[in-house]
Amino acid sequence: MTISVSAANRRDSLILGRIYDYQQAHTSSIDSLEDQVYAKFRYHVDKRNAVLWLIPSMYVMAKDPRDYIRESYSKVLFKNAHNYNISSQVLSGTIRGNRRTMPTLLDYMTPNIYDIALYDGHILSPFNKTNRRFYRFTQKVQADGTTRLEFRPKIYNTQLLNGYAIVDTQSGRIIRALLNGEFDMLRFRTEITQGEEGGWSLMPSRCTTAATFKFMGNRISALFDANYNCKYALPDSINETSSRELMDQIRPLPLSETDKQIYETYDLQHQKDTTAQDTTPKKQRLWKKIFWDTIGDNLVTPLSAESEDAYITLSPIINPLYISYSQSRGIRYKMNFRSRYTFSPNRYLTLNPTFGYGFKERQFYFSAPLRMTYNPKRNGYVELLFENGNRISNSSVMDVINAENQDTINFENTNMDLFKDEHLSLKNNIMLFDWFDIETGFIYHHRSAVNKDLMSQYGMPTEYNSFSPVIGLKLSPWFNRGPLFSINYERGIKGIINSNLEYERWEFDAQWKKKIPGLRLLNLRAGCGFYTNKKDNLFVDYANFRDENLPEGWDDDWSGNFQLLGSRTYNESDYYLRGNISYESPMLVATWIPYLGKYIEKERFYLSNVLLERSRPYFELGYGFTNRYISVGAFASFQSTHFDRFGIEVEFELFRRW
Repeated sequence: MTISVSAANRRDSLILGRIYDYQQAHTSSIDSLEDQVYAKFRYHVDKRNAVLWLIPSMYVMAKDPRDYIRESYSKVLFKNAHNYNISSQVLSGTIRGNRRTMPTLLDYMTPNIYDIALYDGHILSPFNKTNRRFYRFTQKVQADGTTRLEFRPKIYNTQLLNGYAIVDTQSGRIIRALLNGEFDMLRFRTEITQGEEGGWSLMPSRCTTAATFKFMGNRISALFDANYNCKYALPDSINETSSRELMDQIRPLPLSETDKQIYETYDLQHQKDTTAQDTTPKKQRLWKKIFWDTIGDNLVTPLSAESEDAYITLSPIINPLYISYSQSRGIRYKMNFRSRYTFSPNRYLTLNPTFGYGFKERQFYFSAPLRMTYNPKRNGYVELLFENGNRISNSSVMDVINAENQDTINFENTNMDLFKDEHLSLKNNIMLFDWFDIETGFIYHHRSAVNKDLMSQYGMPTEYNSFSPVIGLKLSPWFNRGPLFSINYERGIKGIINSNLEYERWEFDAQWKKKIPGLRLLNLRAGCGFYTNKKDNLFVDYANFRDENLPEGWDDDWSGNFQLLGSRTYNESDYYLRGNISYESPMLVATWIPYLGKYIEKERFYLSNVLLERSRPYFELGYGFTNRYISVGAFASFQSTHFDRFGIEVEFELFRRW
């Protein structure tokens, strides 16, 4: 067999090999680098309509001026080539309250062109060896001895780019690059100039992005310019300070005439508004403030407040991200509240409740964890959790009634076996070793019958209580580079706080999220649970095998749960043996479909199974995809080899990054 390779392909391989070698030789130099960055955002509203009022972070552009500017001076600490922190120190601009608008543009502030993902978890870099199979390359040696390396994707997808790079032919160092792409409703063109020496040569020294946002008749143009290696190192005590005067002193580049005009127009309008406000009746000013600043603002943007030691955040009242739908569970809506109070760097208190409503079940859900972290280095915390769960069912209740009445009674459509469940737990967690956590505490359940009258009619208790000490062990022998194993033990004890149930339960679980180069992810989960003592417990309630009433969506729930399994099934078996596998990749099947495929960001295949008492093996097969608008999963379930049902899951992704 004769293999022929063109001279052009050999040259492309040579220059690409030098780029890969250059990255490998200098990556270690990035550790602990610190830099000061000046960034300027300029926006122009080309077209807008009422929809803009409903878009998070875009609400501030829904009326009045069409031109805005925002400046920031920040400190960037690079922990390594893949991990860095950006701390804004000085802010200035014409956007009301110096709010961040189009925050997804911040991803374009520090592109790592040598990494697998250019930005935070998305867009595959053409300069990383792992992604080479997605691109076509051509090169041309220029008069100055550098090489112009052009690239384009083999298939058109929002995770891929086209453009070119100017490369030092001898060393493989990228001098500058131009990237064209489209992601999350932004079409962008980014020009990057890299540093010149050592670890700085792997990071940008200047980055300019021109972006266009289009959505339902709205069009906004943005110009973003980030300059690194600024000379003013501000003290850490300066944090998100709004001051145009200070910005004028530290700004590394002068403002353009367009920038100055935006500021002048803003100052003139601000002066007019101040004068008008002085002549406006107090009652009218109050109503305007309530409607515009309070109600209108927080309908679509988070309500937040922050001080030196504390912060609180409430999710917007109108937010499609918190709406989910499935055929089995119907429509659900939820809201999050997040708060934290810091006593010292190693002690802080958090309260992070979540509220939700299931329209099909007509049930309100809540979960309110109050956590005191006392040793963050050893994952040491005490947590008090109060929540309600799904209505729990168990046919044992009806079995007891039928046995006592020596008859078979038809309880269909009576909700006889359904109970509301509220529980309170107090747990302490501490990491004894880097690979070993131990959690101890107790949990108290209060379960009350949905149909109390019918329960009383047959002489059955309408309330059941259980008090249970719990202990949990978490083992990560490979220090988070391998599976996480957990063991949970719970024992119900009678007579404590009116507890009338006695039981003993064990659960074993193993989970592994294996990251594969190319933004691919393999999710593996296996586990089992069983009761070793179920003397008089009418309820089967597992910690790791349950119906989630407030699902978290694509990233957190879809890989480790059963989407079509009936809610009652979770509480009918004294044991379970389960396994879940999913494989995720930016480009699998749908990305090759013309026109449609270019908007698919990630795809995923699912295989799940569970073995239960007195039940045939249950299987679920599924396929899902996510894009800028929604995440969709299609699932089919099987009892042994027999088809059972088909269903879909839908989560809104629109403006999740905004």
